[in-house]
Amino acid sequence: MPSLLATAFAVSLQATTPADAVAAYSEAIAQGSPAAMGRAFQPSAIMYCTDGRSVTATSQAQWKARLAQAAPTDPATTTTEWLDAGSSSALVRLRAVRGEKTYVDYLLLARLETGWRIVGKLCQADARDAPASRAAIDATIDRKLASDRSWDDGLLATAIDPRALVMTVEEGELVATSLPEWQARYRDRRSASRGNVLDVTSRVVDARGDIGVARWSFRSAAGEYTDRALVMKTPEGWRVMALMFAREKP
Repeated sequence: MPSLLATAFAVSLQATTPADAVAAYSEAIAQGSPAAMGRAFQPSAIMYCTDGRSVTATSQAQWKARLAQAAPTDPATTTTEWLDAGSSSALVRLRAVRGEKTYVDYLLLARLETGWRIVGKLCQADARDAPASRAAIDATIDRKLASDRSWDDGLLATAIDPRALVMTVEEGELVATSLPEWQARYRDRRSASRGNVLDVTSRVVDARGDIGVARWSFRSAAGEYTDRALVMKTPEGWRVMALMFAREKP
């Protein structure tokens, strides 16, 4: 059995706020620390980066191996520029400077039994404020809501990327589901119901370059929910790359 000292040490490393998880991430990229990366990120988290033309995906295992191979020659400095947090999920915009390069990171976080963890990340170098991108993200969320109202699994696929994870937290554990599984659920629901009435109560969108985030809240017959999502421009158009939903008010 673990000693009380070991248990207390493990608890002390838990991120009790979204800012704690972001701090562990900042430490990881500044010091090239796989251990700090492990404290910051959920193992299933994928980093999607774009250069405005193509999208690359990096798993946690790949990222940690890269950090373990060599310490960064130009340690990064990070600044949290924007935070939108609820009781069980959060979104962060982070600016990271490494050498002459400036990156914008968008992070999606979830509050688990073991503390706050980053469950998804988007990044782009030299990304600037982009009103057109905010409009494109709004349109993507409109498609997602339209698919929710009609249980249209085909329309859902125009809003969510095939690689995306749709996540929630149940009893402190992260539950992640694929797009094909959600499409199957929509088909099942459509066979039993003609539609779903949603009343959107709030929406927030933030974007830089070809990446961004959205948070929207709505009421339905099942209750009041808040969704938070990472959204980016892919070769197929703007798509949700990771989504957290929770039964909570904004």
